[in-house]
Amino acid sequence: MDSELSTLVADVFLIVLGRPASPTELRDEVRAGDIPTLQLRLLSSPEFGTVRAAWAGDLSPSADPEGLEQALEKRGAAQPFVRRAYDCLLGRPADAGGLQHYVGALERGDTRTSVLRALVVSEEFDAHYRAIAPQNGVIPRDTQLCELANPAKWDNPEWLDLLRSLGLSDDKISMHRKPYEFTQLLYGCRRLGALGEKSSVISVGAGHEQVLYWLANHVRHVVATDMYEGVWQSVQGQEGDPGVMHRPEDYAPFAYRRDHLTFMKMDGRRLAFRDGTFDIAYSLSSIEHFGGLSGAIETVRDMTRVLKPGGILALATEYVLDGPRHEETFQPEEFDELIRQPDLELVESIDVGVFGRYDCAAVDLYKNPYQSPHMVVRMGDTVFTTVMVFLRRV
Repeated sequence: MDSELSTLVADVFLIVLGRPASPTELRDEVRAGDIPTLQLRLLSSPEFGTVRAAWAGDLSPSADPEGLEQALEKRGAAQPFVRRAYDCLLGRPADAGGLQHYVGALERGDTRTSVLRALVVSEEFDAHYRAIAPQNGVIPRDTQLCELANPAKWDNPEWLDLLRSLGLSDDKISMHRKPYEFTQLLYGCRRLGALGEKSSVISVGAGHEQVLYWLANHVRHVVATDMYEGVWQSVQGQEGDPGVMHRPEDYAPFAYRRDHLTFMKMDGRRLAFRDGTFDIAYSLSSIEHFGGLSGAIETVRDMTRVLKPGGILALATEYVLDGPRHEETFQPEEFDELIRQPDLELVESIDVGVFGRYDCAAVDLYKNPYQSPHMVVRMGDTVFTTVMVFLRRV
């Protein structure tokens, strides 16, 4: 085995990963004989990501810090060590000033691990690392906005942060269409640049859903509209309880800015607001109860009317995957008709193939609606899920 090459390989492993090369690694890398490629590969590895995080947290990347320091001290004199560290970590020869600084620090008693840490946490290393591995740590994730209720969102960290901020469980076994709708609403509006402290929002068929209180803490004002009467006063979690109009704080899942949220009794088909009042208008799994397709179309048109030009209309409703029409669901062609309205355009195409990619079981809402995961459901022979879309007023 080439002793000089073997020494170089051993140095690279110790300096970059903070550990010795295994006998197999040492043998294979000496055979390859390509030190620049080895350095690039180790710096791009998940293992180095852990090492870098340790250095950033002022921790040793080794379970045996003293052993690591002793191993580094055996790699030769101070000056060659600093030169090798520059080459391995910064990808360039040590400049005279840097070489003098670090060699001097070692001669005054600083540790070799402290030199490595200083190089790794430097701005120069950060720029070098971004240049050689700009995609490192970026895990592929689903970012679709217009889609059927999508289990892939539970693998998106940005989306999960929003789910958790609502006080909801991120456990996949607990995934449910309603938390999906809340979170996708926030995720989509944020991605579209519509969600901010100056935004005005109207919710149609709002009930007292917890997303209203979240919005109250993040936008200028939210108006929650519903009829707050009829069967919804006593079923489905008493979503239509009129008490929320008088004491909304009694229904709040967490502290909220009370002056940023108003509840009003109002028919979604005839909203009592001027044209172009709101930045966002949304309805989550309510519009199917507004009088069939014709009533839903009326509602979408009036929601569009109260939107500012460029405003976002977010809509979730029941989308049939299989079986006959049910009075509280929409067949695909009916949903297409619902959203094909003047002055509205989809922000992107709808991914309706989600459940062609997943093996799932439909929860029977007549037998036991409380099962989870609760992403695909059935009523009799009709199997359906949530469809969520974002449309922009043109």
